[in-house]
Amino acid sequence: MALVILSADTATDASVRTISARKLVAGVSVMALVSLLAGFGVGYQLASDPARVAIAPVPAPAPVAASETTVSEPESRFLVGRVGELSGRLMRLESEAVLLAKRIGVRDETEPMDGASEGAPPSKAVGGEGGPMVPAIGDSLSLNENASLTDVGETLEQLEADLERLSDALASIDELASQRNVLSMIYPSRLPVLNSRIGSRFGIRRDPFNSRRAIHTGLDFPAPAGTAILASAGGVVIYSGFRSDYGRQVEIDHGNGLVTRYSHARRLLVKVGDVVTPGQRVAEVGNSGRSTGPHLHFEVLKNGRFVDPEDFLREG
Repeated sequence: MALVILSADTATDASVRTISARKLVAGVSVMALVSLLAGFGVGYQLASDPARVAIAPVPAPAPVAASETTVSEPESRFLVGRVGELSGRLMRLESEAVLLAKRIGVRDETEPMDGASEGAPPSKAVGGEGGPMVPAIGDSLSLNENASLTDVGETLEQLEADLERLSDALASIDELASQRNVLSMIYPSRLPVLNSRIGSRFGIRRDPFNSRRAIHTGLDFPAPAGTAILASAGGVVIYSGFRSDYGRQVEIDHGNGLVTRYSHARRLLVKVGDVVTPGQRVAEVGNSGRSTGPHLHFEVLKNGRFVDPEDFLREG
């Protein structure tokens, strides 16, 4: 096989040249080999010199706004613990406040703190609801909830403010309870003889000895001899001895101008200067003095004047 090539050396001269197929194949093969070697050389140089390789820059992530910062796992554990601690203190203080309020009569025993009926299920809230997501004690804050540190911080501040207000209220209630307890201790509102009826009341009556109209200055409590006579309130014994009409008598000063007397006793159990507490045994029922039988004659004096003891006992 031969290729015919027309060659024009001049405008008037022409010649015919022939090339064999073997020479043509050899030439093409040499050219392909040279191209392959050249490509291999360029790739080797690029691999050995990374500085020449151009790398496209990776865009940096957009900064997260401070308000969108979510709570991390360690922070969530800390916040849950803090919220739980404050909630526990708040519940304890509320319980103490309820007990103190019941003691001093501010709240009725059956009145629930939130105004709902006891034993009734909590009512469904009507209208809008909201507020930050603060997990219950024992739960963890989920990072998917996007709870912000600002929201949780505001919740903690609110809890602390509530605790401070409740502590102040509790202190006021405690002070009021203490005052009422003191007043109750010195107020003659307790029965001086238990399990006894009132025989003769305060006021005008027929004298048991001469049947004439006379003023009865106290209350009579008939009881078997030896029955305990109890202090109607706390105070200081200012008299313990025998008086002709009253027989063996104990007199107790309760302050604020209040004095109680316990007369016709068989035996006296306290002496002048003793401090007695409400309900303390101070004497025993007897029949001493101007008396027709075993009983206690109980008197209350207010600023030196006889008053009806029943007015005080009713309040007890």
